[in-house]
Amino acid sequence: MSNFAVPQDNEVSYKEIEKKGCNVKLEVKAEASLVNKCYTSAVGQVQTKAQIQGFRAGKAPADLVKRNFPAHIQEAAIDLVVRSAAAKAIEQSKIQAVMTPLLTKADFSSLKENSPWSFEISVDVAPEVDPKDYKGIEVNKKSADVTPEEIQKNIDHLLEHNARLETLGEDALVKEDSFVVVKYSGSKNGVAQKEYTANEELIDMKNEQNIAGMTAALKGAKKGQVVKFDTKIGEDTLNFTAEVQEIKKKIMPTLDDNFAKDMGFDSVEKLKETLTNNLKEDAKNASERDFVNQIEEALVKANNFELPQSLVAYHTNLAVENFLNRMFGGKKPDLTDENRKHFAQRMQPSVEKDLRIGYLVHAIAKKENLVATEADLQAELKKALEQNPKQKTQVEKFFKERKEEILASLNEKKVFEYLKTNAKVK
Repeated sequence: MSNFAVPQDNEVSYKEIEKKGCNVKLEVKAEASLVNKCYTSAVGQVQTKAQIQGFRAGKAPADLVKRNFPAHIQEAAIDLVVRSAAAKAIEQSKIQAVMTPLLTKADFSSLKENSPWSFEISVDVAPEVDPKDYKGIEVNKKSADVTPEEIQKNIDHLLEHNARLETLGEDALVKEDSFVVVKYSGSKNGVAQKEYTANEELIDMKNEQNIAGMTAALKGAKKGQVVKFDTKIGEDTLNFTAEVQEIKKKIMPTLDDNFAKDMGFDSVEKLKETLTNNLKEDAKNASERDFVNQIEEALVKANNFELPQSLVAYHTNLAVENFLNRMFGGKKPDLTDENRKHFAQRMQPSVEKDLRIGYLVHAIAKKENLVATEADLQAELKKALEQNPKQKTQVEKFFKERKEEILASLNEKKVFEYLKTNAKVK
């Protein structure tokens, strides 16, 4: 026996009570025949779980279940009538519901077999968007050029990343560019402060984040020397003692063919060529992202339509959860409702922007007849197979299972290519 009643068209009718922005209120009427179906399904639901003395679980006769569990049956029937009739009413009305409808008015006690029953629902729907000012958007094209200074800075960063620290001899002094291994402790009024105690901590003398006074006190000291200094942290004055355990010097690698080969290149020239090409690609991508971002900002500014609030709330909560998962490594954080509300308020503008852009892309695609075709899908599949020749089965499976998502992505790409082509570049 099916536990869900499927209504026929003539078993449900509806009347639009109100339409305001992205919300529609409907009065839905379920005819007696559908109500009876739902009662029968409700009895079946309760029957499968009912435990009555003398019968195995789920095996008690229906009439006995009706007599013993009327409240459970009524509750299940209400749920079935609302869900089935509301779904059919939304289908009949052809409205684009974006979230599950909300039951707003119903007299549960009046639901009875052999009688029709009415209730009201609130449905958030997609906005009707007529896109404006999407042609001729003025954009400042960011340069994708790479300067010799940027290339040299990237090389210097690579050398810095591959530098090593060399321990100096007993007579070495701490200098401004030294790295010092220290043991230190801080106290307040003669009482040691555990949070300001460390052993074998590496101090970069150039680091501005060092404890205030530490760098000045260590400068000029030798290995084994103990220095003392006072510093103010918050409202408290702390007394520090620091012992120099080792003094190290950063040794930068020489930019030559040997270094290049250690990095996986045949020569310095090849290393520089690869770094330069990577910088050019990064600059090109950054310029493209900036170009698209300017278009998005202009679109949103020119098309400030209302959004379905239940959808905004859903995606905002999803954004908060994703952020917290990343921040806490998947562990459930112990946050107050106020903290979650704070995160939601910060993320909601970005969520609303993304939703508006999504609706605008869809509307522009429809207005300009920009539709991704099967040929576009096959071209994308061919590209993916060329990039992943050893994963043919997985790629084909992915494209088959995610066909609609990929087509939607290709549609979006077509729209933005259209917008970029029609933009006015300054």
